[in-house]
Amino acid sequence: MIQHFISRRGSDDLILFFAGWGMDTRPFAELEHIGCDCCICYDYTTLDFDTSLLAGYKNIELYAWSFGVWAASVVLPDTDLPIRHATAINGTPCGIDPERGISPEIFQATLDHLDAASLNKFYRRMCNDRDSLSRFLEVLPDRSIDSLRSELMAISSGIARHPAPRFHWDRAIVGTKDRIFPPENQLKSWKENTPVTTVEAAHYLPFRPIVLEHRFDKAVIRSRFESAASTYEQEGLIQDRIARRLNEMIPDRPADECRRILEIGCGTGKLTRLLVERFPQARFTLNDLSPEMKRHVEGLPFEQLDFVAGDAERIDFAGPYDLIVSASTIQWFTDLESFLKRISARLSDSGTIAFSSFVAGNLPEIRTLASVEMPYWEYDDLQRLFGRYFQLDTFERESYTLRFDTPVDLLRHLRNTGVTGTPGNRHKGFNFIKRYRETFGEAHSCTLTYCPVYIIAHKKR
Repeated sequence: MIQHFISRRGSDDLILFFAGWGMDTRPFAELEHIGCDCCICYDYTTLDFDTSLLAGYKNIELYAWSFGVWAASVVLPDTDLPIRHATAINGTPCGIDPERGISPEIFQATLDHLDAASLNKFYRRMCNDRDSLSRFLEVLPDRSIDSLRSELMAISSGIARHPAPRFHWDRAIVGTKDRIFPPENQLKSWKENTPVTTVEAAHYLPFRPIVLEHRFDKAVIRSRFESAASTYEQEGLIQDRIARRLNEMIPDRPADECRRILEIGCGTGKLTRLLVERFPQARFTLNDLSPEMKRHVEGLPFEQLDFVAGDAERIDFAGPYDLIVSASTIQWFTDLESFLKRISARLSDSGTIAFSSFVAGNLPEIRTLASVEMPYWEYDDLQRLFGRYFQLDTFERESYTLRFDTPVDLLRHLRNTGVTGTPGNRHKGFNFIKRYRETFGEAHSCTLTYCPVYIIAHKKR
């Protein structure tokens, strides 16, 4: 077994991911910036597993996919790793079984006839549709047919030695369109002791949203921003600058061509005020995770206003909209791709989107001190993601630096804007200040560097 760290920054937390047959690290690059360290396990030609590589981690979140569920079930029971949560995805502990895994006949046929043509057919079945297959082929594993054959043979003999390994899984995710591990067999395998979540997905599915869903607590995010709402206007200097810059980048349009505007994550209304000034006759639909934000915007001179409180990732906005905007919000989304796909269908044919977010490299000073970080997208990856659903007009990155007299002032700014998961209680705050002084020294100029990205795009034709 190969254990490869795709992210190793000295975090206390680790994502441990057991991949499926025939994989390497390439299909899991989306987990590189997930907010903590990440180790991918693959190639089960042997089941040698080196726990010393994982020494020092305080919390391990385990995810396993396909035959990785079986492999993890075999090698992990005898370890004392601090696994806090274990999720199985489109696989079973049995691996090969006529009722609780892949049919033995189908497995043997795959092994007997494995060549380039049959492998491509397998990939098509694994992905189930053209778009998913196209994305998988962009990150195709670099493995030879001989190595895949050897791994299949080793899995077959390994399952004969370990047909029903015992390991506690906290959750199983079953794709109802899985054409590799039959969904009905997965459900039979899990029905006794493991809670199951069914999703409308093929065998190969996006893994980043699954991981982020467990790492992001939207209730905590909402509470943090509600607590900071009263100080956000005076402390959110960068957010104010970003809102103004984004507003300047939105193309001018006649009033009759911008009648309906949707804003995602309106907050206290920094961007909203600018838009009302430009488009006073438009009907606005404002969304925010917190219903408390309504009182910050309802006094603005709207012609017509609808306020929709709740998680934008779970709301089916009516549309169509001539302008969809969002400032400094989508970095908190767990499944940004699904959101963009859905929102693209709510954009009018001549409509525009104007978004800002933050990308990898944001707040490097905090990343130096903290054991975890925000799972920001890489600039290039985010650009490709938006490009799948929109025609990009502008995709522009900038860098802004704020300076503070002391670490106390820096910490106060973070608390008063709610922009990170930095220390939230008095004890952790003192530790943060202590570590800052130990790292940078008493006389060091305290800085925070923000790396926003601006996206202006229109509907694909």
